[in-house]
Amino acid sequence: MPSRPHTVELDLPFERALPDRLRPMLPMAAAAPFDSADYAFDVAWDGVRALASIERGRVGLWGRTLLDLAGRYPEVQVLADLLPPETIVDGELIVTDPEGRPDAVALARRQQAAGPEAVARAAAAHPATYVVHDLLYLRGRSWLKEPLVRRRPRLNDLLRSSARIYVVEPVADDGLAFFDAAKEKGLEGVIAKRFDSPYRAGQRHPDWLLIEAVRHQDFVVIGFIPQSGDRLLEALIVATYDGRTLHPAGRVVGGFDNATSSALRKALDGLATGSAPDDPRWMDDRICWVTPKIVVAVKFSEWDLKGQLRFPIFSGLRPEVAPEECARTPMVEPPLRSKPRLVEIQLPRLPL
Repeated sequence: MPSRPHTVELDLPFERALPDRLRPMLPMAAAAPFDSADYAFDVAWDGVRALASIERGRVGLWGRTLLDLAGRYPEVQVLADLLPPETIVDGELIVTDPEGRPDAVALARRQQAAGPEAVARAAAAHPATYVVHDLLYLRGRSWLKEPLVRRRPRLNDLLRSSARIYVVEPVADDGLAFFDAAKEKGLEGVIAKRFDSPYRAGQRHPDWLLIEAVRHQDFVVIGFIPQSGDRLLEALIVATYDGRTLHPAGRVVGGFDNATSSALRKALDGLATGSAPDDPRWMDDRICWVTPKIVVAVKFSEWDLKGQLRFPIFSGLRPEVAPEECARTPMVEPPLRSKPRLVEIQLPRLPL
C-alpha cells in the first residue's frame, strides 16, 4: 500500500509578482475563554495591524485601510535582510512600556508623527516593535489556503525574534490559563486561532476568536462636546455603522490626555456639519456634530438594552480603521469550556 502523501514545496525558476495589497483577516469576538486542542492561543497585542511585504530589496508596510505605513515605521525595514524576497507576513505594530506591555499612549504619539524629521524623533523616543504572527506569501507562492498548523511552523523556520522584530510563540490547549495570565499581565486579551484555518484575507471569521479581558471596540466619532474655556473635549459622541446607517452608541468621557484631546479637537473642528441624528435622545445644544471620518477605540463594560455603551472610556485613535468597519459585531459562543490550569505567559523583553 502506498504511503500517505505529504506536501512538499517546489520552487520554480520563474519570476513571480506578489498580489496587490491584501487586507488582514480579522477575528470574531468570543463570549468567554476556553480550552481546546484545536486552537493556538496568542496574545491580543492591541496595536496597529499591518502587513509587510519584501519585494526588490524593500519592505512595504500597510494597514487595514491599505494606506502606506512604511515611512512612519522605519524599524520594519530590517525585514528585508531577514526574510526571502517576494514574501508577505501579517503582524502588529506596538510600542511597549518597560515591562513589555503595549503602551497605547506612546503608540498614539508614533501614529501622529508625520514627515521624516518628526518620525525620526518619535522613533527615537517611542521605538516600535513589529510582532509577526502569520505567513501569507513565501518567494511568490501563496500560503493563504494552507492551514495555520503549516503556516506558523514555516514562519518560525524563516524568522527569529531580533531587535525590533518579535515572532509570536502561541500556546496550545491551555486557553483558560493563557487568558488568566494575560489578564494578570494587564494585556488586552487573547486570540484563539483554529489550527486548520486558512487565511481569509479581508474577512472577519469565527475561525479566529478574540477573547477580551476588557471589552473594547472601534467606533466612528459623529460629534463632540467642547470643554468650557479650553480648546479641549468634554466628551465624544460615537456610533456604529450597519452598512447604511450610523447608530449613536454613547458619550465617551475620559481616557484622553490633554495632548490627545487637543489634537482630536483640532481635527473635529474641521469636520463640523451641524447635522444631528434623528433621535430625541441626542437633542443637546452643547453637541457639535461632525462628518464621520475619525475612528477611535473605546473600552466599555457592556451594551445596555437600548444599544448604548455602559461606562465607555477612550482607548486610542484608530487611523488605520475605516468608518465603514465600525460595525457592532456579535459575540460567538466558545467551542467548549473546562477547568483552568496554571500557565505562565512571557512578554517580549525588548530593547527600550
